[in-house]
Amino acid sequence: MSKPNPLTVDVRYGHAGRLALPVDADRLVARREAPEQLETLESSIRGVLATPLDFPPLEQAVIPGDHIVIALDADTPAAETILAAIWDVLALRDVEPSDVLVLQPRSSQPGATADPRSALPGDVAERITWQIHDPDEAEGGQYLATSSSGERVYLAGELIAADLVIPVGPVAFDSVLGYRGTHSVLYPGLSNAESITRALGEGHRELEPADQRPLRQLVDDVGWLLGVQFCVQVVPAAGSGVAGVWAGCPESVFQAARVCLEEAWRVELEERSDIVVASIESDAGGHGWSQVGRALAVARNLVTHEGRILLLTDLNETPGDGLKLIRGADTPSEALSPLKSLAPADLVPATQCVEAADWARVYLLSQLDSDLVEDLFITPLEHPDEIGRLLELPGQCVIIENAQHAYGRIRVSE
Repeated sequence: MSKPNPLTVDVRYGHAGRLALPVDADRLVARREAPEQLETLESSIRGVLATPLDFPPLEQAVIPGDHIVIALDADTPAAETILAAIWDVLALRDVEPSDVLVLQPRSSQPGATADPRSALPGDVAERITWQIHDPDEAEGGQYLATSSSGERVYLAGELIAADLVIPVGPVAFDSVLGYRGTHSVLYPGLSNAESITRALGEGHRELEPADQRPLRQLVDDVGWLLGVQFCVQVVPAAGSGVAGVWAGCPESVFQAARVCLEEAWRVELEERSDIVVASIESDAGGHGWSQVGRALAVARNLVTHEGRILLLTDLNETPGDGLKLIRGADTPSEALSPLKSLAPADLVPATQCVEAADWARVYLLSQLDSDLVEDLFITPLEHPDEIGRLLELPGQCVIIENAQHAYGRIRVSE
């Protein structure tokens, strides 16, 4: 028997947590650290606005009197900094603050959404309108056009009436779309309630992010039908940071951002690992079940059957309707059928939790009540010291920081 080769790995999690994990170096097959954020974020944003990809500088795209809608994804890191930089360009063209609307989809996370106008001068912030789209209102969606697949597209009337629409958001891995970004902030989140419900899906674990998906095609059709020609996109870094920022033609921006995303966040292994440690830091989208679901999906793709997933969080969010369905089931797999038939708003994270718990033994460090965690077929970790004891168990180990942003796969076919 070989002697242990002790190694201490520092891992960030939660709102400001850090753990020093004791690991046998010979058993640690992979460690994916989150990319660091840009040190020159503000100047980088201003630089891409001045020299966009395959598009003239933003200041050449607007004239005084234009009505401008900035369609802002609620999960955008550094949203306030991006908005302030965009405003400075618009101000140079004598655009009035009252002619600018910051429009956001309604967040699926509980709690108040942070005001993205916080970095603007006070008098400007008061005159720029910030609005959370309500898809349930009668005017939640006006008819735009029919997509190439025959789908009747409805969007917020403010988008249709605007002279210029600027989508702002993250390019990220997404279990339903493959890749989130560019036009995905527009549809279905800024459409009507019927469109949002119809677009709900449980994800496609068997597909690669780049594989063709009907909803992603529809999203891009919506951007084309609306005439969107300019966007600002970022790739997340550790916590709420930004690893890269691009502006310009949506297709060119999407391609450049995807290269960065793949390099920063893809995790590929030759074989499954017995233990996957996945940490979640609070990010621009919050610190809730959506982040937990995405991290569990990554870990499930990398861990052996009946292996161990150790999830490090500060989670303290009440479960949604889909997760409550799991609590009423006798086994994780028993919850899948009602989840698919009822399609609750938290269908995706609930399904990701079910699939992980049905495949492996999941352990959760959180602020939640232990009984609640156990009802979800997850073992609660009462103290960080328990993680060290689990890491002493035999088998190979993988550590992934900020796993909610990652994508994991095994290179060989199984």
